[in-house]
Amino acid sequence: MVAKFSSISTRKLSKALTVLTRDKSMVATSDYGDFHKMVKRYVMSSMLGTSAQKQFRETRDMMVNKMLRTFHKLVTDDPDAPIVFRDVFKDELFRLSLIQSLGEDVSSVYVDEFGRDISKEEIYNATVTDMMMCAIEVDWRDFFPYLSWVPNRSFETRVFTTEARRSAVMRALIKQQKERILRGEARICYLDFLLAENTLTDEQLVMLVWEALIEAADTTLVTTEWAMYELAKNPEKQERLYQEIREVCGDETVTEEHLPRLPYLNAVFHETLRRHSPVPLIPPRFVHEDTKLAGYDVPAGTEMVINLYGCNMSKEEWDSPEEWAPERFAGGRFEVADMYKTMAFGAGRRACAGSLQAMHIACAAIARFVQGFQWRLREGDEDKVDTVQLTAYKLHPLYVHLHPRGPRM
Repeated sequence: MVAKFSSISTRKLSKALTVLTRDKSMVATSDYGDFHKMVKRYVMSSMLGTSAQKQFRETRDMMVNKMLRTFHKLVTDDPDAPIVFRDVFKDELFRLSLIQSLGEDVSSVYVDEFGRDISKEEIYNATVTDMMMCAIEVDWRDFFPYLSWVPNRSFETRVFTTEARRSAVMRALIKQQKERILRGEARICYLDFLLAENTLTDEQLVMLVWEALIEAADTTLVTTEWAMYELAKNPEKQERLYQEIREVCGDETVTEEHLPRLPYLNAVFHETLRRHSPVPLIPPRFVHEDTKLAGYDVPAGTEMVINLYGCNMSKEEWDSPEEWAPERFAGGRFEVADMYKTMAFGAGRRACAGSLQAMHIACAAIARFVQGFQWRLREGDEDKVDTVQLTAYKLHPLYVHLHPRGPRM
């Protein structure tokens, strides 16, 4: 991904992803070139870069605070009932995604093509859930390209219908925000930045704003849910993290400023990325010039998929890889470069643009959750580790019993 970038930097997408990404009209899927460099600069400058992250710090803090209040309310209302972690985290994370991408937490929007208002839950389903499921739709013609002329009506109907629904919702959301801007209500958000640049077509604008919406709302949820599953399953490791937080923060609430001083939290984050790779398979790359990889001659035209799950579960590279053991990453200060130990965010010039934000949200949330509560799995859920969707989405949602540790944080 680094040394051979010049020969393997081109994306090769399945037919489903080609349709859903409007033929690579996004940062993550576009081929490396002028368009890719321009739009990656846009997203880093306005939303995901170090300086841009400071603009949304208050919003991230508000998100975590609201989740803690919701957990406390659920425990108070019924102390013995297990809590569905995903329901709480998903709602607040999507709220953050909406604010960063569009400038406000949208509760509903009128969609011309539907002839009605749709709710926030419907917006989420159309822009996130349905898209993640549709991305793994298999078209047998991907495997037999010489038969690509043969129609596959059922596949095409599913994919194009889902894509059309997503685009209709995104156009409605953007239209709503353009009306806000015309009223003189400018906001610090990705959409306002892109409109001010005035260099994109309407289709490119739709795709880039949708990309920001879905990527902030999915993989961070996946990683945080797996981290809390493992901490609830391993009380001794949860206690070690809690004691580290106590030593560093005392009675203070954990903040993002504390993260560099919490090495075991850092280890929990990276071990979760290793054991539960949020993106198990990197989208295929197209080898566009003859090259040599690991001693093998790889001809131009080869399709290549990097199996991150296989790399992170290799017994040649890791001791007892099937075991979730944060200790393997413990012993040092947190460094930004550590985010590439497991390649969870890729590497080289195609590394994930949102890696810093993912670390901020996941680590701060994990620390606050453990600082505020003792976590215990619902009985019988210890071995529920199956996944579904394009990312390593937990097939069985995390159910937990929470016990408040003390005063509300």
